[in-house]
Amino acid sequence: MKVSIIGSGAVGSTTAFSLAKTDYIDELSLVDLDQKRAKGNALDILHGLSLSHAVKINYGDYEQTANSDIIVITVGVPEKVGESRLVPLQRNATILQAIIPKITHYSPKGIILMVSNPVDILTYFAYKISGWPAQRVIGLGTMLDTARLNWLLSRDYGVAQTAVHGLIIGEHGDSQVVAWSQTSVAGTQFDTYVAGNKLTLATDYKATIAQQVKDTAFDVWKMKGPNAFCVALAIERVIQAIVRDEQAILPVSRPASKEGDCYISQPAVIGRQGAVRTVPLQLTSSEQAQFTSSLQAVETVAAQIEL
Repeated sequence: MKVSIIGSGAVGSTTAFSLAKTDYIDELSLVDLDQKRAKGNALDILHGLSLSHAVKINYGDYEQTANSDIIVITVGVPEKVGESRLVPLQRNATILQAIIPKITHYSPKGIILMVSNPVDILTYFAYKISGWPAQRVIGLGTMLDTARLNWLLSRDYGVAQTAVHGLIIGEHGDSQVVAWSQTSVAGTQFDTYVAGNKLTLATDYKATIAQQVKDTAFDVWKMKGPNAFCVALAIERVIQAIVRDEQAILPVSRPASKEGDCYISQPAVIGRQGAVRTVPLQLTSSEQAQFTSSLQAVETVAAQIEL
C-alpha cells in the first residue's frame, strides 16, 4: 500500500513518521516545494527503520507519487489575523488547481485525503478539480474536533477516552455542532449517563465544552506552534480504515446529501473504496437546525471563490 503526502511541514512530516511505524504501509512518498526539507524528513525516518521495520520512502516531485493508493494533502496558505478568510482561501484554491491535476495524472485510481484548512471547502474544490467520484475525495472533517470532545468529556468524568464516543458535525470551524444526542459514555447516551450516575451539570456546561473544543487547537498553537501529533493520528485512523477496508464510521468531509453538493463533515462509512455512504442521524430539531446553518455558512463562503 502506497501513501503520498503533499506537504512536508509539521503535519506532513509527523504523519509520515506515524505511518512509517504501521504494519500496513509499504511505501511513502514525500513531496514539498522545499525539496530539501522533504528529503531531510525522509532521511530522518529512514535512518531509524532498522529499529522498526522496512518501509520504502521516496522524496522529490510528483513523479514519486505515481500509483499511490492514498494521497494526503497538507499544503496551504494559513489565515492571518485581521485578514479576510477569503484571501488565503482563494490562494489555496489556486494551489489546488496546480497540484490536483498532477495527482490525478500519476495516481488515477487513488483516494485523496484533504487535511488543509478550511477542510470542508478545500475538499469540495479538490473534488470539483479532480473530476473523481466523491467517495474518492475525502476531507479529514471533524475527526479532530470529535477526538478533542472525547478528551474533554473523559477528563471531566474520570473515564477512559476510549469509553467516550462523541460526535461533532458540520463545519470544521466556528459553526461546528456538538451532536449531544449522538454522544455516549460507555455505550449510554450522554444525558442518560449523567442522570444515571446522579451527576450535576452546570447550566452552561454543554456550551462551555463546545467552545473549549473550538479553542483548544488555538491554545496548543500558542504554546508550541502547529498542532501536529493529534492531526497525524486522525489521518492515520482514516487511512487505516481505508487500507483495511474496515467499513468504519468516521466524521469526515463529504457531499452534504448527494454527489455534487458542497462538502460538510458528517459520519460516513469508510473502506477500501473511500467514503462509500453517509450514515443518517436522528438529530434533535435544534441540532438539525444548527447543522443546516453550518452547511449554509460553508456554501456561502465556497460560492465566493473562483475556480
